[in-house]
Amino acid sequence: MDTSERTIGEAFALRPGVMMPDWSLVTEPTAREALAASMVVARRAEKWSGLSTTEDRVWQAVLRGFARSGAAPEVAWLAAGTGQDEPAVAEVLRALRRRDLVVLDEHGTAVTAAYPFSARETGHRVRLDGLAEVHALCAIDALGMGAMLGCDTAVESSCPECGAPIRIATRDKGCALASAAPSAAVVWAGIRYADGCGATSGCTVKLFFYSDEHLAAWRQRVDPGGAGFRLSVEAALQVGKGLFVPMLAARPDAGGA
Repeated sequence: MDTSERTIGEAFALRPGVMMPDWSLVTEPTAREALAASMVVARRAEKWSGLSTTEDRVWQAVLRGFARSGAAPEVAWLAAGTGQDEPAVAEVLRALRRRDLVVLDEHGTAVTAAYPFSARETGHRVRLDGLAEVHALCAIDALGMGAMLGCDTAVESSCPECGAPIRIATRDKGCALASAAPSAAVVWAGIRYADGCGATSGCTVKLFFYSDEHLAAWRQRVDPGGAGFRLSVEAALQVGKGLFVPMLAARPDAGGA
């Protein structure tokens, strides 16, 4: 997929002093192209910039709640943790849904996902060292959440072409690749966005594959001509770090998250 040089390296302020994405963590050229393309197609700068303090507080509480328990945090828990009453939290969650930062159930009242986490089975399971076991929305999300939380991870997924297990481990508080089995595993970072929700569109085509041959066979069978980028596991980890580390990064003047 062609991506103009102009878009690569562009960023916006997620909160004062915190830029999204963190391009310093994304050095591999194809990883930079993949991240830039995904940001543009989903209009992330438009949707994610300008968060109010309350929106940001509730959003970060949602992410920490997932990591703590492995399940979507309930409105009552979010209210207790953020100093808001439950109706106010519910309204903020709806605002976060419009920004495509969380996914709500069919009633619009309960969180079912918040990038990188899902409350439902996705085929990507991540064990967070010292925290919980969680479902990730896609391969990129599975790889990037450890660095966001500052913990090592063990990722279990499978190849959609052959069904063989794929296991990835990270080290250095989630910031470096420790191991990948099989060693030939790769990631397809598909570029797709529809209905204002990345979880139900782009995340469905960001997948681990057993090898390049299995990726090629799957693309021919399932997604011929689909836009995207073939990434090594290391490059995909860079994309995940660039996207997710800023999500829980503290303002430089805040002294903490």
